[in-house]
Amino acid sequence: MSMLALFGCAQNADAGQTMPVGPENVLSFKSLEGWTEDGQALALGAFQRSCTRILKLNPDASLDVKNSASFYGRAGDWAEACAAAAHVAPGDDAARIYFEAFFAPVRIGNDTSEGLFTGYYEPEMDGALRRGGRYQTPVLRFPPAYAADKAAGRALPTRSEIEDALASGRLDGDVLALVWLADPVDAFFLHVQGSGRVRLEDGQVMRLAFAAKNERTYTSIGKVLIEQGAIPRDEVSMQTIRAYLERHPAAISPLLRQNDSYIFFKGLETHADLGPPGAEGISLTPQRSLAVDRSEHPLGSLYWLDTTAPVPHQAGSAPFRHLMVAQDTGTAIRGAQRGDVFWGPGRDAAEIAGRMKQPGRLIALLPRRLAPR
Repeated sequence: MSMLALFGCAQNADAGQTMPVGPENVLSFKSLEGWTEDGQALALGAFQRSCTRILKLNPDASLDVKNSASFYGRAGDWAEACAAAAHVAPGDDAARIYFEAFFAPVRIGNDTSEGLFTGYYEPEMDGALRRGGRYQTPVLRFPPAYAADKAAGRALPTRSEIEDALASGRLDGDVLALVWLADPVDAFFLHVQGSGRVRLEDGQVMRLAFAAKNERTYTSIGKVLIEQGAIPRDEVSMQTIRAYLERHPAAISPLLRQNDSYIFFKGLETHADLGPPGAEGISLTPQRSLAVDRSEHPLGSLYWLDTTAPVPHQAGSAPFRHLMVAQDTGTAIRGAQRGDVFWGPGRDAAEIAGRMKQPGRLIALLPRRLAPR
């Protein structure tokens, strides 16, 4: 299908629709600083993966079962753009033309205050399939007994109770462990990030993804260390927390046991270039997948993010202006102008995500039938 024919049908589909967005909130793409310099082909690839889910929805359904905001319309309002996304020619220029034809930038609400944007990544660590030597910290699959308790509505144990059950043998770590890690600090960050890559002794890489959690209250270890006076508030980052734990190994277990939340994992088989699945069940795309507050924004929706990001292994930050797709969520992500950028695997990703705590703004991209001009 030619691009012109593709876009021609889009323009005719807008007529006569009931629009939930006022024209005063609709912006132009020219007003988005950095829009023409962005590599939208990556965002298009991420959006195409979300569209595989959206196109399976009932046209009258919300984009997300946890979000029914009329601002984002219904699945049927996104269906035409999703169908067309599969036919866009390769390259950034074609992707940019596609987004400009099918979508319009729209201000989110009337709040003009700046938001907060952080980052997360896919950690890499050393491990072994069997316990022994330096490999003493288990990464657990979801115990069948816990799954039955959860299905029956019974509360699951806290982190401390789970660790005590492992120590006493009431939970069999040899049976439940997917892998044994060399460093308990790596295990802590694996739980925080929710996915990871484990380098095994034979050189193979095991991918881990979130499977379940015990639904207990999450306590930030960074907040605990601030309250203890161990790390100044303005210096807390993934790097300073890791450095503190490595300097104080005896403090690791007592600190972590203050966090009742516990994450269980499953093995992940996917292409090495693809990220782990987010809350949408879609493989995440580095620097294009965004974790959002699902009560504010539905999974699968599009955003122009205007913020900054730390420069890896250097002081200071650089502009980060990219088209993003909402494909994940997180316990600490709350509010309409709050987001968490997925940075992928590797040292640079870890460095950026660990330091990222930046002001910025989100602009929604809505199908044109929802955003009249």
